[in-house]
This record gives sequence, C-alpha cells and structure tokens, in this order.
Amino acid sequence: MPRRQFVADLQKAQKDTLPLGICELQQGEDDGQFEFEFIGTPTSGIVEPVKITAIIPDVSEYPTSHEYMVYCGDDAPRTIGAALQSVRGTNRKTVFELLDIISATLTRSTPDRDGDTQMPDSQLETEDEESDQDVYDDDHEAFEISANQPTLYAAASHRTQNATGRLFRSRVRADLLAAKTAGFRIGHLGHLMDGLNAFVTVSIRMSKLGISEEAMQAWHVNPKEYLVLIIQYPNGYKTNEELQACDSMRLTPNLAMRLCAAKKYKPTLQEAIKAFTTVKKNFQDDSTTSVLPGAQETGADENALRETFISKPLNGFFQESLVPMLRVRSSGGLDWGGAEAWYTEIASKGAGGTGIIPDRFYKPETKNDTLPDIVTADHYSERSTAARSFPLLAMQFALRHFVRCTEFCLVCHRKLDVELEAIKPYVCDQSLCLYQYMTLGFGPSIEHEVLTQPQVVDLLISFCYNSASARKLRDFPDGLALVVPSVDLAQYHAPDPAFGYRGHAVPQGQSAKASREPQELPAHEVGFDRDRLEMIFFKKPDQCPVRRGSWIMLTTQGFDSSEMHCRVVDVTYYPTISIDEPVVLSSTGVPNTSYVGMGSVNARPRTITPATTPRWNPASFTVYAQDFEQLDKAGKCISICKLLDTLPSVKALQEYLATKQPADLKYWVERISPAALSLLRWIIASNRACIMQVDGDSGSGVRGQERLYGMKDFVQFRFAMGAPDKEQRFITEVRKTTQRLELEYPTIFAFHGSPLPNWHMIIREGLHFKQIDHGRAYGDGVYHAKEASTSGGYSGINGGLGYGAKGTARTAWANSQLRINSAIALNEIVNAPAEFQSHNPFYVVQHLDWIQTRYLFVQCQPAEGTVRSIEEKKPTNAHPQDPQRTPTGVSNPIVIPASAITSRRAASEGRAPTSQSPAKRIKGLGGFDDPIPIEDDSASDVTDAEDLAILFEEDDPEPEPVKPDTPSQTLTKRPKGAATDFVPGALDFATLPIMPEPAYANSASTRRLMKELAALQKLQNATALSDLGWHLDAEQISNPYQWILELHSFHVIDPHLPLVADMRRQNLHSLVLEIRFNRDFPFTPPYVRVIRPRFLSFAQGAGGHIVQGGAMCMELLTNTGWSSVSSMESVLMQIRLAIASQPPARLDLSAGSRGDYGTGEAAEGYLRACRTHGWAVPPGFKEMAYGMPRAGLLGGGQ
Repeated sequence: MPRRQFVADLQKAQKDTLPLGICELQQGEDDGQFEFEFIGTPTSGIVEPVKITAIIPDVSEYPTSHEYMVYCGDDAPRTIGAALQSVRGTNRKTVFELLDIISATLTRSTPDRDGDTQMPDSQLETEDEESDQDVYDDDHEAFEISANQPTLYAAASHRTQNATGRLFRSRVRADLLAAKTAGFRIGHLGHLMDGLNAFVTVSIRMSKLGISEEAMQAWHVNPKEYLVLIIQYPNGYKTNEELQACDSMRLTPNLAMRLCAAKKYKPTLQEAIKAFTTVKKNFQDDSTTSVLPGAQETGADENALRETFISKPLNGFFQESLVPMLRVRSSGGLDWGGAEAWYTEIASKGAGGTGIIPDRFYKPETKNDTLPDIVTADHYSERSTAARSFPLLAMQFALRHFVRCTEFCLVCHRKLDVELEAIKPYVCDQSLCLYQYMTLGFGPSIEHEVLTQPQVVDLLISFCYNSASARKLRDFPDGLALVVPSVDLAQYHAPDPAFGYRGHAVPQGQSAKASREPQELPAHEVGFDRDRLEMIFFKKPDQCPVRRGSWIMLTTQGFDSSEMHCRVVDVTYYPTISIDEPVVLSSTGVPNTSYVGMGSVNARPRTITPATTPRWNPASFTVYAQDFEQLDKAGKCISICKLLDTLPSVKALQEYLATKQPADLKYWVERISPAALSLLRWIIASNRACIMQVDGDSGSGVRGQERLYGMKDFVQFRFAMGAPDKEQRFITEVRKTTQRLELEYPTIFAFHGSPLPNWHMIIREGLHFKQIDHGRAYGDGVYHAKEASTSGGYSGINGGLGYGAKGTARTAWANSQLRINSAIALNEIVNAPAEFQSHNPFYVVQHLDWIQTRYLFVQCQPAEGTVRSIEEKKPTNAHPQDPQRTPTGVSNPIVIPASAITSRRAASEGRAPTSQSPAKRIKGLGGFDDPIPIEDDSASDVTDAEDLAILFEEDDPEPEPVKPDTPSQTLTKRPKGAATDFVPGALDFATLPIMPEPAYANSASTRRLMKELAALQKLQNATALSDLGWHLDAEQISNPYQWILELHSFHVIDPHLPLVADMRRQNLHSLVLEIRFNRDFPFTPPYVRVIRPRFLSFAQGAGGHIVQGGAMCMELLTNTGWSSVSSMESVLMQIRLAIASQPPARLDLSAGSRGDYGTGEAAEGYLRACRTHGWAVPPGFKEMAYGMPRAGLLGGGQ
C-alpha cells in the first residue's frame, strides 16, 4: 500500500502542472527514486537544466513517516547544491509538495542574470522558518525581473511557457478587465504578467456600498475609504479553473487573500507584504496576529492599510472555503446561498461532496432590493462560459459577507435563521461559536471601548445588571466555560418580579422552580490575617483545595463580616497560603477595597516564626468552582450580578489601561477574575446596537455638536438599531410617504420609554411589539409619547430584585459612575399619524420600517466629579420639525441639530429610478429607489499608469514596409461614393473657439489613443467620403487627448432630414465637433461637444441628442453606458446616427445665431443632462471639460 501510494502520487504529479521551474519529472531506476530537472525562472542565470534526484530510503513509510534524500550532480552550479542542502521541512511530504518546496527554495536562492538573489516567499516558508526570520527584507528584490528572457526558459516546460505566453497574459488581462467593467478598481504589484510572485488588488469605495452612516460608525469605517481585497499569487497568477483543480494542500502555496481598508485604492508593496505577515502577540502568548493596524487603531499614517472590523474571521473563511464553494457552484449550478449551505453541510459531515445535491439547496436566494446592484451582482449568473474571473468572483464574495455581515455567524459563517435585526454582526446560537468568537478575538476590543467610550461601557454594564437583577435576561454567556462563585440559596429562592420581559405574568410570591438547584460548594474554615494577606488552614485537608491563580470568595466572621473576592498568589507554604488584595463587598454590595495600586502584588514566600505569629481571624472561603452552564436562569442571573459586583469602575479600568503596555485587561489578574473579564467581554461584544456618547467625560466630546436641546440633566447618546439596511428601508418609506401625501415635513419625533431591565435585550433585538409589558389599550404597535415625562413614567427600574452581598436587595450596578435611574429613546417616525394604529393620546406605530431610533437619554445620579453637567445650548443649525407635532422634553421643546439627522437630506436627494438594464446599473447606482446616495469616483485617487497599461491588449508586431515594385502592390486610392458637397481641408482651425490643450498624459492612454488615430486614419483612407460621414484631419492634431472632427453628408442617411435642409439653407457643409479624452481612457468615456453651428434646444422642439450648450446627450458618453471595449469608430458612427435620429436636430436659424458654442456652457449642459437621467458623471470630468485639477490630486472632492 505505501509503495502503491507513492507511485500514484508520482504519476499524478507527472500529469498535473508542475511548480515553477520544474520539468521532466520521471521515475528513477531504484524503488522510491524519482528525477526531475530545474530550469529556473525567467530572470535566472541558469544556462543548462540541472538534474536533481530524490530518494525515499524506506518506501514502506510513505506517506506518513518517510524522509527524503535530495541531491544534484557534481556539474551543477554551486548555488543549486548549497540550496538543496538547506532544504527543510520535506519529511512526510507528498511528491508534489516536495517539488513545490524545492522549486521555492531554488527560485529564491538562484541569482538572476545580474547576479542578484531573489528573496523568500511568505507563503512557502515552514513554520520554523516563519518564526526565525522575516519573509522579505527591505529591498524586495524578489520582484526584480530582467528585460532579456533566457533562451532556455523559452523552450522549457509546458507550465513555464504558459506562465509568460501571450495566451496567459491575455487571460490575466481579461480577468482583470472583467472586474474593472463590473465597477471595481484594479491594481497589481509585482510581475504579474511574468508568472512570478505578485499581488492583485480589487477595491471599491465604502460610499458605493449603500451602508448607512450609523452602520459605518458601528463598523469603524469611513465612506471615503476603500474596501480592498488583496490576492497574493506566490507561484504566479492562477485562473479560476486552475485554482478549482487544486486540492487543499496545493491551494495554500498558490493563493492567499486579505480583506483590508485604506484611503487609497491600492496599497504599496510594503503594505501588501505586511498584510500577509503575522507575528506573536507577546512573549507570554503563542497566538499570532497581523502586523497591520486593527479596525479601531489609528496609526501615524492615516493613509496606511489597516484591517476592517471583520477581517480576522473573513480572511480565514476566504482561504478555506471560497475555492471549494466555487467548485460546488461550477459543478452544481447553485447560487451563493445554496453553495454555502451545501458546502457547510458536507464539511460538517466530512463527506466528499460527490453525491447528488438535494433540491432544497437549489432554492433561489431572495434578493435584497435595498442593496446596490454592485453588492448583489453575481459573475456566475451573468456569464455562461467557463472562463470566469477569479478576482471578480472573490470580490463579489467578499462584498456579500462584508455588507451583509449581520446575516451570517462570524465563526461558522452559516446564515442566521433568526428574525431579529442588528447593526453589528454576532454569532449563531451554538455555544462553540460563542467560545471561539470570544477567545479568537473576533469581537470588538473592550480596551478600545473603555478608553474611547467609557460612558457607553458603563451604560452596557448597567443595563445588563438591571436585567439580571430583575431576572429578565434571556440570553446568557453559555459556552465561555465560566467558573463562578457558589450561588447563595437564599437569594436563589427569592421570588421573581411580577412580570418578565416576555410579558408572561408570574404570580407574586411564588418561588422560582429550578430543574436542578445550584451545587452546594464546600466551605473551608481558615484563619485570615488581613494585614499580611495570608490564610491558614486549622484543619489541614489532605490536598490543598486551591492553587496559584484560583479565585475564592472569602467571608470573615465577627464585627466586620464582609464578603471578599480575591486571587490566590502562593501555595508553596501550604497550609499557609497568600492572597492578593481582596475586593471587598460591603453589606450593600459596593466594592470597598483599599487596594489602589495597578501592578501585581509581589508574591514572595513569608517565613512563619513564633515571634511573628499573626493574629488569625476566623473566616471561611469557597472556591470559584460552579459551572455557569449548569445553572438555571435564576442561578445565572445571580452569578452575573455577583461577578459584576467584583468589577472595578470604568474609570479604574481606564486608569489601568493608561499606565500599562500592552494595554490589555487580561493582565490585571490580581484585580479582575477570568470569569468577570469574560462576562465583560460578552456584554460589550454582544451589543448589536450602535451607541455613541455625545459628550466626553469632560463635557466636550467629539460628537458634542450633535447634542440635542431640551433634555437638561440627561446624559445623551446617539443611538441606532436594526440591520445595516434599516436606514435604507426607513428612508425609502419616508420618500414614498412624502410623495404620496405631499408632506412638507417628512418625519416627526417622539419618545419611547421602557423599564431599565428591558434595555439589555432592546439594544440586542431592536424595537418590536412581540411581548406585552404594560398592556395594549390602543392596539398593537410600538408606543410613543409626545412628552418626555410620559415616557419617563414607564422607564424606571420597575421593581427588579437585586442580589447584593449577604442577600441584600439591589437593582443597580454598584460601581457605575452614571448610576442610571431611567432611560428613554427619541425615535424618528414617518409623518403619517392618520395611518398609525393610534395617534391619540399616543403614537402607536405598527410598521417597524417607519421607525428609526436616533437618541438615547439616560437620567443619572452620578457620583460627585464623575460626570460633568452640560450647559444647554440651542443648535445654531436646527433640523426643521413639524410645528404641530414637535415633542416636548423635560425642560423645553426639543431642538435637534441638523447634522444629526440624515433622513430629510436623503429624502430630498432622491431621484426617480431609471429603466436601465442591470448590466448598466451595476457600476455604482444604488438599490431600490436609491435610498442612500451612491457616490461616483469623482473624488477618487488617480489610477496608477501601470494598472491601466496592464489592461490594454498587446500590439501586434508591425509588418515590414513593402516597396511597390509592381502595380498590384501600389496603394489603392479612396473609393468614390455618393456625391457630397463636403471638401476636406476647407475648415479654418484658427477660427474655432476650442479649449486649451490638456496638460495631463498617461503612457497607457496615449498608446491607446495613438492606436485609435491610426485605425481611423486607415479607415478614412479606404472608405468613400460620403459613406464614412466624418472627417478627421490628423495633421491638425497636436495633442492625442484633443480632436477636432467634422460630421457631414447627412443626406446619405436620409435626404429628407430637416438637418440637411437647414445646412443647405445656411450654406454649411459640416458640423464641427471637439472631442476630449480623460487620462483614464478607455475606462472613462470621451467628452464630445459641438463647436459650430448652434442648434435649437429640446425645449424649442428640436432633438438630435444635443443639449443646450452644445454637448452630446448620450448615455454612451457617460460612465453609466460607456464600455472600455468600444472603439472610436463605433462611437463616431453612433454620434452621427444620434444627431440624425428622431426627433431630428435642427439648426438655430434665428438672427444672431451664427456664433459658436462656448466651452463652459457645453459642460454645464452635460452635467444637467446627467442629473436629469440619473447617469454617472465620469471621474475627472471637470479636469477634462474645464481644465480644472482633479480632486483626487488635491485630496478633495469634486
């Protein structure tokens, strides 16, 4: 069996595409021996192939424990022999894997023709090598390439020929062009066209993804940033078909992907390398992390590449699952949803996926019409051919899981089968997913939240405590392996409140019935020395019940019978053990510790002698040994309150983080127990609403300008809930209702109040009316009040039972600096009270898409000096409100700053949907009714010249000129066509009011334009003058970016055309046009305007697609309808036909109309036409049409 496996692997390697530089693979004479040749890379200086032999001494150990012996002949170059001796990590590798390792080793160690040596590849290093050295040095000479190709390489193996052949380059170009045409920015780094290590980047601006401002804030992204997918090809570019043919072992060294965010559409080479480089977090931890800044980090360079909030879970998901899913889609014809579900099922069952796919996976996925078309586009459904672009497929898959991240579990990536909507992503209900989410660092950084939004952290902890104390929690941190202190049975058997969050009545006084009572943990009697922080066992157990790092709950006897929680420091001198400074919970449950230091208490052994024998106070302790998941709801609520009681205040957390490096709370082991820290992470990570504090601790936060007037003495938070497209759906409803009812004020504002124990679940589930808390006298719906005092009556603590130390009742988190008494939300509602379920005395809104939360107000009794009171000031620019329905706050009518409300602005910016095809709308228009404006790339940075050049087809070699020796070889004259009055060369160019010549240039665009000019000149010389209908005088073109063209002979199209008669009446023989090209041509359309004569406008009954001002009004000449594959020959033909189309163009024959069009009026008319039809203006249009510098060059927008 081992030998058979070896032979099978060798034969498979012979049939497959061999690694770069490897050829002539053959079986050797001896058993377990094979031979191959190494020919190097396009830049290597190898003259002759190097024959290499590999032997497995004991084939019976293959493929589990075998070793290799690899050597070459004595005549081989010295560098090859030295490199083979340094090959590592070959044991237990298959034949192909060995060839891959040798190829990588020899490639980077072989000097090129200039004598330089290539640097190692990050994807081909072994684990040991990755930990010992960097994958690249500062020179990055791995990407250097010689201009001259060695003759040996040209005649090498099949793989090497394909890697640099014309067909290979054409396929790479087609794949990139497909992504470019779909609306993405394309970039590349390295020598992509030479089949070497290279990066391909696909990017799009965040503002084009239809993500609401609130979601962007919650996700820590900026609308001006780019979402960048970096694809690395360590062994040269691989097509979609080649990647699908690779198994998992061969895929890793050939493909890697990273999803990042950046201010530029393409990272630098150094940033791209850093994106794939991982380092150890610190010496105490074996886990690794990316060297890129995190989503919440701000580096010195604000333009630097950084991770997004979801990069960590998605990077691994892409690497493991994308290609197998594409394989499923290719073979089964499934859409993305079906392929993901089927792949997940076969992966969980360990099946090979070769069976028949059940019909349920073919159910088409419901399209979300609120998302932009570029987000929902599917390359597989658009093309029927097998040659699909992998960069485009990968980016569409990335957008699916980035924009719609709240629909999927962040760990297993299954689609969540729940109805609740959230603005932040989370995990499914599987406990393993929650555990991995917390332990792998996929969630938000609690340290960052503590430092930047301390009031929000205080608010979240308080809400959780209020809910747990009232036993209204429904979701618990199960799966985190929490070990908690024992549950007090007296607290456990305390009666439940009268009503739960679900609204089911519980008879007052009835004890909570548990399926199993909490475990009675054994208490250990000890003596406690408070001064020396030591305990001694009077009755020494056989085995020490604690160990270093254990947390215990200590209770002293006598006058000061406080409950203390502390960590065991040392058990070396058992039965005497040392502890850290305890967290003392007084009889009211308030932590009262004398511990003020932030560092660890020195744990050094102390010798106990008769002279220093302490006075031991009687005490007892129990160990944190209760399994949290074994508790029922009541026990879990008690444990959560107990753990939160031991947490320090948020201010103390800030002070610790400010003095420690690294700033990580997990190192504050002497103050925070592991269970309490995990609970804190769960509270912050499971918050699925966007809550931003308006004011900082000092009273002047970065969002202070959004402070609302009329809620004096309330702490204010900006507040948004629901799915990322909730804002889109809300704005859509606002627009529809505004148009239907002709509203002057599209929305109104009202308050919603709820008891404090409910808010923990509200910020996770959103507002709904599935449960009943206070009755529904006015019908089903979400209840709102016009006065804050009314909602405040429903917003108190509402009788929740707390669980303080020694069984005392308490309802609020003792260490809170806010000390919340009540909370109410201010919501924006569609202004259609007559269509509500009820509008008097309350607004009862039954349509959830008619409601959007805006503010959260918290009434507090803060400790002195912790929260500064803010003086109320009316906003200078107030949001207009319906004067008949303006809500009243606690002090005055509400005045809202206009900068805080986007719905009115978005509603006024709406446009009617166009009847374009999906293929034409894919380039960036929004979704249904475009509820969120989708920006074009007018403010984008300029595309690099090399990224444009790579998309151009290679020029065919020009044939040698042939002398006309015989009559048959003489040049043919232009054929004669129909009679025409046009005479070439009669136009006086000096009389034309043309724009200044463009000052910009791009080598790739210049080559394309020169190629177009040559093709037009050739066509013009071979076509009859009247049949062609246009004339281009090449001798008058001094700048390839500016052409002057004449259109004539319209009588050939239709002799009865009104334009023909008008031109004859004015004695005109041609129309003079100016055509200007952008620096990005052919990926942006040309700008075409008429210079002379002047035409009647559309308003005057004329047509011909000529707008007032002289510009051509054609979708073809906008970013919406333009195609980069269009030739100028076809463009000129369509322009000529458009002028002759119905309704026809008519000359302005009035007196004084014989002048020419001005340059400025044409550009203004073009922009008006684009706005009217909803067409996308090309990026850099003002630079092209006005001669203004492009915004991307100046860092601003247009």
